[in-house]
Amino acid sequence: MKIVLTYRVKHNWDVENLLMAYRRLLQQAIDEIWDNTVWKEKRVKHWYSVGKGKYKYYETTRLIPYFPKSSEFKRELRNKLLQNWSFAKHYVDSAIKTAYSILESWRQNYLKGRRKRKKPVVKRKFVRVKTTLMKVEGSKIRITIKPREEYLELDFSGEWFYERVKGWKVGELVIRDKDVYLAFSEEVEFSGKIKIGIDSNLLSLDVYHPEKGWVKVDLSELHRISETYDRVIDRLKSIQRKAPKRIGMLLKKYWVRRRNRIEDFLNKLSVQLSREFPDTIFVFEDLNKFKMLENGSKRFNRKLSRATWGKIVRKLSYRVPIEFVNPAGTSSTCPKCGNKLESRNGLVVCKCGFKSDRQFLGAFNVFVRGLGVALSGGEARDLLPNEPGGELRLMSPKSVVSVDLNGRTLTPTPP
Repeated sequence: MKIVLTYRVKHNWDVENLLMAYRRLLQQAIDEIWDNTVWKEKRVKHWYSVGKGKYKYYETTRLIPYFPKSSEFKRELRNKLLQNWSFAKHYVDSAIKTAYSILESWRQNYLKGRRKRKKPVVKRKFVRVKTTLMKVEGSKIRITIKPREEYLELDFSGEWFYERVKGWKVGELVIRDKDVYLAFSEEVEFSGKIKIGIDSNLLSLDVYHPEKGWVKVDLSELHRISETYDRVIDRLKSIQRKAPKRIGMLLKKYWVRRRNRIEDFLNKLSVQLSREFPDTIFVFEDLNKFKMLENGSKRFNRKLSRATWGKIVRKLSYRVPIEFVNPAGTSSTCPKCGNKLESRNGLVVCKCGFKSDRQFLGAFNVFVRGLGVALSGGEARDLLPNEPGGELRLMSPKSVVSVDLNGRTLTPTPP
């Protein structure tokens, strides 16, 4: 397993010319690929909600983009981009790779209906530096701008993360106006014997561990941070017309504060979870908030928009292995008989007599799916030898833990 960590380091280089030239180069690469993209008609099935959990399905014709990826096209594209390019040639290769990455991201969103058939435009100034343009000696990095003419030098031995990544392999880096992002990677051995199921909820992460049982990770502080700043931001927006410039500056300040506090919480949460469950594969539901927003009330959708499940998973993926399972029915399928459960005041009950907390059941069923086992009692009997007949007792979480924003470990609180 490879672990990748990225850190930001400030610099005082004069790289404005390189940044501007690279942005034009990247946009030119996107333009060339876009102009040679083939659009093909395809019949696809769509649906929309008609209320009460019912949907109307229909077929329509969509234009699907296919980008040119032949060796001949890429060779011609590289030769065209090299014309009038005054910096190292490897930056052209980097721009082509980045252009395809941007277009593939756009294509995925376009197919999901989140983007229009409009060419992406590069607005940010950055340069992605390939490892072939770097010479690394210990903590010192020399970056080639113009071969045998111009170089940039960076020493990260004085940075706070140096001891953590000492001896690690330095990967591609990204240069911006005032800082540079350094990526470090290390191959580690992982046995992968234990999987844990995680049910993502608005105010908690409910974890089912086959040895530790049910562990509830409290996210109420994260929700409180978002809600507090949202109230301030909404109030400022309501009076923005009275003083647009001044209120605009305040809005920017509070947006930055909100983002930084949430990022700080999520960074500490990912560190503490990886230490709380070492040598473990984290199994999450493959959730789609956009679909969940369709049938909810305005108040519920506002709460759901504050959920940061995707960011939690992304930050955890830098430290631990992640797997995804289909979320359909994880909180409403009986693990004993496989029938659909009824919800009653936070509990779920089944005709067969099974009863459980809804959030615990979700975590357990995610765990079961992570093992590749169907959600039915017949196969679940082999999973829990201490539970007669594969049944689950009605239980409370063995521990409720919250993120310690000052320390390095999860803090137990009474369940």
